[in-house]
Amino acid sequence: MFPRKPFSLGKRSSYPIVFIAASALLVLGILTLAPASKQPDFFMPAVAAAAGLAYYLYSQHLQETRLFTELFRQFNERYDALNADLNRIATATKQTMLEAKDKQLLFDYFNLCAEEYLYFKNGFIDPEVWESWTNGMRYFSAIPHISDLWINELASGSYYGFSLDLLNSKVKILKDKTSS
Repeated sequence: MFPRKPFSLGKRSSYPIVFIAASALLVLGILTLAPASKQPDFFMPAVAAAAGLAYYLYSQHLQETRLFTELFRQFNERYDALNADLNRIATATKQTMLEAKDKQLLFDYFNLCAEEYLYFKNGFIDPEVWESWTNGMRYFSAIPHISDLWINELASGSYYGFSLDLLNSKVKILKDKTSS
């Protein structure tokens, strides 16, 4: 299986270039390979083939954009539902032991972060969005009572390969994803 390139909202601007390049290559091929008397017969099918390729790629991008939009909306709704309590837990001045309801809320947040990472890692989340989300994760992971629980939870290995190290190496992750 080929590695999936990261989803990017900005890809759509490249499809006219794909059409022009494919058309030019096909026309050039016709001019060099086809006999002069048959060349006019090949031009329209060649341009139609280039248009079909560009349309297919653009259609695929539209489907990926719809998936990204749905994931983005769902992840943000889930985060919004947790946000007030996450900030309450984060700003608690005297935090010796987390209550069970706060631990459960943090587990929900850890799961959300891991799911976001899973979709980013598999190329369904735009790198700029992932970078923004990791800024928030970095904030919460720097709070000792949250970080301690998060580290213990990650030791279970049930977070789709997510680790707190990913938050400190965002540049490497983004470079890895865009170079594949």
